Amino acid sequence: MRVTHTWTDETATIGVEGLNQTVRMLHITDSHVALIDERDGAHVAACERHCQRMASRHGTFHKMMAEASQLDLDFIALTGDIIHFPSQASVENARNSIAQVDVPVLYTAGNHDWHFPGLKGRDELRQAWWPTLKPLHHGRAAYARHEIGGIQFLLVDNSTYQINAQQLEFVKTHLANGSPTVLLTHIPLSLPTLRHPTIERWKAPILIGDPDWAIESRDRWGTGDDLPSTLDFVHTLAGAVNLVAVFCGHIHFPHTDSINPNAVQYVGAPGYDSKSRLVEFRPL
Repeated sequence: MRVTHTWTDETATIGVEGLNQTVRMLHITDSHVALIDERDGAHVAACERHCQRMASRHGTFHKMMAEASQLDLDFIALTGDIIHFPSQASVENARNSIAQVDVPVLYTAGNHDWHFPGLKGRDELRQAWWPTLKPLHHGRAAYARHEIGGIQFLLVDNSTYQINAQQLEFVKTHLANGSPTVLLTHIPLSLPTLRHPTIERWKAPILIGDPDWAIESRDRWGTGDDLPSTLDFVHTLAGAVNLVAVFCGHIHFPHTDSINPNAVQYVGAPGYDSKSRLVEFRPL
């Protein structure tokens, strides 16, 4: 399968051999909507500082969805940290913003979507808050598949910096069908060109499958050593000839580089700065 890529920080044109139509996607990530009210009273004090710090961003995601409703899109991809913590007010605001568009909106969670400041826990905490995020993931939190215009879009929640065995099997099973495949996830794969700027920004290589991320730093970021399934996931993507692209966010700056001879990883600039990427998948 032949695939071509051209891009800027705000656009991408991806040619895919065998497509019969053009598919237009808007990629938005890391909007960090931060709202809270008495419905989550136990968390108000811990969230107040975050709400104040992000007050200038309030309304940005709603405006982006309003603008997206005027575009000729086939769907919108939201790759996590759309909200800054899982308050009912933040989820409600995101849901109401999404309701402005009349195309499918695919969502996978980021590490902030399910984490209130001060709470301890990793995967068990994520699973505890997945039900609160149901208006966004519609009951398919860990992974989901959608077929649009001859492309299969796989959503995988990697917001704990890990891929579990069930997620790995899901990805392998669908890659095996040979269809052109796009992965939507939150945390980028570690690539040589991405490590240094990520460390410059965050003082740690907060990426999936990074080979030199020290365990002390990993623990501070809420993860441990890479699981065998996480490393197998990285290896699988590197060898997947029908993988077309990965779209992700998390690190709050744009970056683009190849994963394998066909696939490119597109890291989106943050939605809280009103940034997005308009993507066209075109027949070759």
